[in-house]
Amino acid sequence: MLLQLFVLDNIYLGGYINPCLYLLFIAMLPTSMAPILMMLIAFGTGLVADVSSNMLGFNVFACTAVAFLRGVWLDNIIKGDGDADIETPSIRTVPYQQYSLYLFLLLLIFTFLYHFLLVFDFRELPSILLTSLLSTVVTWLLAVLYQSLLFRKDKKVEN
Repeated sequence: MLLQLFVLDNIYLGGYINPCLYLLFIAMLPTSMAPILMMLIAFGTGLVADVSSNMLGFNVFACTAVAFLRGVWLDNIIKGDGDADIETPSIRTVPYQQYSLYLFLLLLIFTFLYHFLLVFDFRELPSILLTSLLSTVVTWLLAVLYQSLLFRKDKKVEN
């Protein structure tokens, strides 16, 4: 969250790209967590982001919506084969393609809701969609890079 508040919140490339890496925290919450607790944590995360950036609840709404949809996408994308028992979704515990799709969808819904609430004008929908897509792609790339560096798979040493 500190990285988001002090570095990423100050990046707004070309007026269209604003990376939101703190969503990785919500995406990686344990799957065994009660849904209401997960939504409260997402609410708190969004509240911290809103208070620190003087927003009016845009992050709270978008984070809570992402936490709500997270369970559905976990069941359909990651646990779709039925026997996937994953404690914490990450690039290390889930096949790359499934995790990438899961993370991309969470980021896309967050950025769309956030930017739509920020502008709140249907005439600006093309701009909102462009901003959402570009922000999602950049955030997704940063998240995959971050997890690839942080969660490197251990190589087995064979004698």
